[in-house]
Amino acid sequence: MKLRGMLIVVLAMILLVAGIPAAYAQGSSGAQLNGTVRDASGGSVAKATVTLRDVETGRTYSAVSTDTGYYVLPNLAPGRYELVVDATGFAKSTHTGISLSVGQVATIDVDMKVASVGEKVEVTTETPPVEPTRTEVSQVIDSKQIGSLPISGRLFTDFALLTPGVTTGRTSLQSTITETEVTRISFGGMRDLSNLVTVDGADTINSATGSQRATPSQEAVSEFRVVNNGFSAEQGRAMGGIVNIITKSGTNDRHGSLYDYLENSAMNARPMLLPDPLPKTFRQN
Repeated sequence: MKLRGMLIVVLAMILLVAGIPAAYAQGSSGAQLNGTVRDASGGSVAKATVTLRDVETGRTYSAVSTDTGYYVLPNLAPGRYELVVDATGFAKSTHTGISLSVGQVATIDVDMKVASVGEKVEVTTETPPVEPTRTEVSQVIDSKQIGSLPISGRLFTDFALLTPGVTTGRTSLQSTITETEVTRISFGGMRDLSNLVTVDGADTINSATGSQRATPSQEAVSEFRVVNNGFSAEQGRAMGGIVNIITKSGTNDRHGSLYDYLENSAMNARPMLLPDPLPKTFRQN
């Protein structure tokens, strides 16, 4: 009986620990959309059905407005969306052109009109660039930048250096048990061991070395947000800065990419301290 009781306790602890990363991921990596549903006079519309559809995947999120007309849709994947609001006695309102980025908290208010026969209201909406509730200083590096800007090592985290106040840390100092060499980042001159790096909300810091583990390939990353000041206490141990990475999800469109890495001494300038001609080690393809 004692052995059975111990096994139950161990199993419960495993389930508890296994559930922590999932909960953390929901709270830190997704975007959020909220707003108020109102009628023509400015009054709140309660119990309106709010549906948000991901244009690229077809996935939908839904919510119901409160008595004050407020709605909130948390834990959204970054991407392009269409918002549809439907309420009894009102014409259906459709908002297109909504674009959400990683960690963004966007507010879109919806004005409903009294319904007539077969009437439907369509609005092209641009996501507000200013987030009044955000206090942190951050920058989003999107998939277009990741795919277009040239970097020799194809380590997309090098793009974090585009953020003001972010510089390279002790890149060459790596532990023998580190999976692979990564770009270590210093925020505001602080130690590069004081950062928090997450992939889809999961902590990816190597507890032995204090640096991030091997990051996803450049092709697999959708976008990431670099936070270098003013982040909230829920981010845990972060004292320097935060890099929040979101990987790509499948879409209904077929697409692909092709790249080649070429380094040849015929196209490279000779460093001052190296002999002429350059060694063959400078030829890679």
